[in-house]
Amino acid sequence: MEKIKVSLKQLIEKKLAKDGKKIATKDIYIESLGGNITFNNPTDSARIEYSEKVKSGSYVDMIEGMIKLIYDSCPMLRSKELQESIEVEYPYDTVRAIFDVDEISDIGIKLIKFFDDDEEDAEEKLKN
Repeated sequence: MEKIKVSLKQLIEKKLAKDGKKIATKDIYIESLGGNITFNNPTDSARIEYSEKVKSGSYVDMIEGMIKLIYDSCPMLRSKELQESIEVEYPYDTVRAIFDVDEISDIGIKLIKFFDDDEEDAEEKLKN
């Protein structure tokens, strides 16, 4: 295979595409709430942490990873007013207080499928 030299234009396009992903949002319908909540593209560190939790093979770890991913991706859930209103001690408890385990799993899968570069690979990782 012949290796082609990368151009400056390609580097710029890659950076712009990456920046575009950073500001991407996804509205996810939450049946128990009867409406959509907007989620931002998770940070690289949130993705890495979630990935590490999934690799452990533990369902508990996977759900914990999803809770962090959901919380970190949703500005509304990080609202101090919300946290004070529902009297949570720790910020990530906001997700546990509002959603049940099935909803957490459903939202987490939708986030990964939307924001992951390889949707099929993301779904396969979650199934295993």
